[in-house]
Amino acid sequence: MRTGTPGREERTETQPRIWHNALSPQDCRAAVEAMAQSTAVTGPVLRRSNDVVDLSMRSCSEHLLAPERSDPIVTAMREVARKAIEDEGWRRVALDGPKFCSYAERGLFRAHRDSSDDPLDPAVVRRRRLSIVCLLNDATPRDGLRSFDGGALVVYVPRPDGTVAPENIRLEAGSAVTFRSDLLHEVRPVRAGVRYSAVAWLYDVDDSSKEKR
Repeated sequence: MRTGTPGREERTETQPRIWHNALSPQDCRAAVEAMAQSTAVTGPVLRRSNDVVDLSMRSCSEHLLAPERSDPIVTAMREVARKAIEDEGWRRVALDGPKFCSYAERGLFRAHRDSSDDPLDPAVVRRRRLSIVCLLNDATPRDGLRSFDGGALVVYVPRPDGTVAPENIRLEAGSAVTFRSDLLHEVRPVRAGVRYSAVAWLYDVDDSSKEKR
């Protein structure tokens, strides 16, 4: 796995990249408390351009935060996106999101890809190139943060021999991970507590850049 900060990262091909300390503990705590107190909706699954609730596939909640709570997370994820764009030399890409998600006990998101080949799905989804996940709390109760157990993010990473291997992405609160949106990945069931995260995507703004992948 490659790791990095908004100012420095190590590179290897196709593997997820971790960005340490993208968010401060104070910003994580403020976002988590705001999410815990906000009105939530059940997170849907996109199927042929329709948002469908399927709790056997995705069991989580999505939250809408006030700007004073969401702005630090948006700023941090934009900085991670900026460095990823700079590193890859991409030109015509834009950021979609973030969405703020919580997974309660037994919450999960079964194996899926964030990009789509379905022509009926929105262009912003079909053209997704890079997924960004920022974890807002973790298994360790510290800095006044709520903790959780389970809820591992697993990315299925292609290997040089043609096989695909599951990789458990170990994040601490305030860290982010980026990975290709066409990689299969999942959030495994939460065993206790509530897992809080923010997710966003970099997508091609037109079809022409797809040919350069």
